[in-house]
Amino acid sequence: MSKYLTFSLFSALLLLASCGGWSEDQKTQIKNKCLGNGGYDCDCYVKTVVEKYPEPEDFNKLSQEEQGTVVEGCAVEVEETPEEDLESF
Repeated sequence: MSKYLTFSLFSALLLLASCGGWSEDQKTQIKNKCLGNGGYDCDCYVKTVVEKYPEPEDFNKLSQEEQGTVVEGCAVEVEETPEEDLESF
C-alpha cells in the first residue's frame, strides 16, 4: 500500500508541475514566429505574449490579426536596404 501511495503522490506532483504556463519550447516557438515575421523586438514580443496570456492555449485561440495587435508595442522600424548596396557572392 505504501508503494501505491508514494507512486500516486509522485504522479500528482509531476502532473501539477507540468500544468500551466509557457514551456521554454513554447517560448522558443513564439520567438521563432516573431523572427519569421520581422519588424518586432522579439524579446519584447515573447515577454508581452507570456505576460498577457499566462496560458499558451489562450494565445493560440487568437486570430493572426489579434495576435499582431497584442504585440504592437514591440514593433520596430526595419530599414530597407537597396538592392544595389547588396554584395553578390
